[in-house]
Amino acid sequence: MTIAELKAGYFEKRGAYSHRSEGFQLMKKYYPAKYEPHSNFLYAFLCLIYDGFNTLDLLKEKMKILFISATKQVVIGKEDVEEFYQIAKRRDLIKINADNKIILSEAGKKLVEFSYYHNLYTSHWMRIFFSQQTVMLSTTIFLILLSILKVITGIQIDSQAMLTEGFENLTDLIKIGIVGVIGIKFRKDKIASIIIVCLMMFTGITLIWSGIEDLLKLEPIIPTVQAFFIGFLSIGLNTALLFLKSLVGRISGNLSLLSDSKDSQLNVRLSIGVLVGFMFAIFRIYFVDALIGIIIAVFVFKEGIEIIRELLLKEEEFDITEIKVFADNIYNNRLTAYILGNIRRESLSEAQLLKIFEEGLTMGRLYYEGFADFFYDGLGADVAKKHLDKLIEGKYIENIENELYLTRKGLKSFYNAKSKEFTERSNNIRITPQFKLKHLYVIIALILLILLVIFAPQINIWFTNT
Repeated sequence: MTIAELKAGYFEKRGAYSHRSEGFQLMKKYYPAKYEPHSNFLYAFLCLIYDGFNTLDLLKEKMKILFISATKQVVIGKEDVEEFYQIAKRRDLIKINADNKIILSEAGKKLVEFSYYHNLYTSHWMRIFFSQQTVMLSTTIFLILLSILKVITGIQIDSQAMLTEGFENLTDLIKIGIVGVIGIKFRKDKIASIIIVCLMMFTGITLIWSGIEDLLKLEPIIPTVQAFFIGFLSIGLNTALLFLKSLVGRISGNLSLLSDSKDSQLNVRLSIGVLVGFMFAIFRIYFVDALIGIIIAVFVFKEGIEIIRELLLKEEEFDITEIKVFADNIYNNRLTAYILGNIRRESLSEAQLLKIFEEGLTMGRLYYEGFADFFYDGLGADVAKKHLDKLIEGKYIENIENELYLTRKGLKSFYNAKSKEFTERSNNIRITPQFKLKHLYVIIALILLILLVIFAPQINIWFTNT
């Protein structure tokens, strides 16, 4: 049996994953870092053996080109494959047959099959989570909640910035309607995007106007603990929406969602600006609240003009990948490391590199499902080519007589990526249960939050009397 045949029989075995008890225990035993196959290349090593690649040389050749978005590993080297071989052999996941070939033990076969079904199961639900419908629903709920909280708090403390931000969140519901009706239902994605960006620019103009009015007539602002809490909540929720909209927009190729992610970025900036204004208001410095709003609005207006200019290009000239969004960092960081790692390892032409990438991505998609491309079906040689061109333009790579070479800048970037990779791999090795520093930070944050809730009335009185 092969991995492809496993996929064909997935629906017959789907009930086995309703409980997952045996599968989870196996993954917990053999993937001690995060109990997940998509964060462990030992799983790919076993999958290749499952598919009949039964010598170390073959395994090294296949694994060196593997591409997975959901990992920080730069590229897989020969020494990594030797490491996986030693681990698998020591833990009785593989054995050597009479023909001196590597084959899976019964435990190894079970681990591969459970891991693969787990990837299929998880990918299925993550595709639902990273869907346009999920984005629309979650955005609507978050915006209604935030706008009500901000308007009420803005009225209570007489903060024009928070009031403006609250009403701006309410107008964002109109933009969600535009995405749903014009962008998705009627498939007029470009028109929906232009309308959204124009509304974003209009918001920028109103922010500039209200900010100037506030500067000319300063009113005292008395911040409260509740206002700070709502500000931080707004940053957290809008950052999540920014990530979700930009990722789903890139995955689905939905231009209006990509444009709307820019609006979430505006909301994050506004929330940060409001918090900074509150900090200065504690010391009776009130003009900062309005000034920051004006500065943010100017940047928003400038960015809006750039996006509109891009959107108004002729259809044949327009390139959706030129609209830069937050989620691009997932692919760009991984692609950069992969490209630099392959060029450093051997002499390659541009065509050879792109061919390797396509083969590695295809293999990753076979074994890791959506975790290979992080659910971006449009990821392929064209995207890699554009990214390679940018690395050449940025002086990370040189193309000399049709051969690619790393510059000193590229080599430094490669070693930085390797440093992060080794740190990650080291942290993923659990020797004994240990208390990590990040756990302490979480505990401290929770204690501070509880203290703030308990002593909020006293803190608010102090704000008033300062």
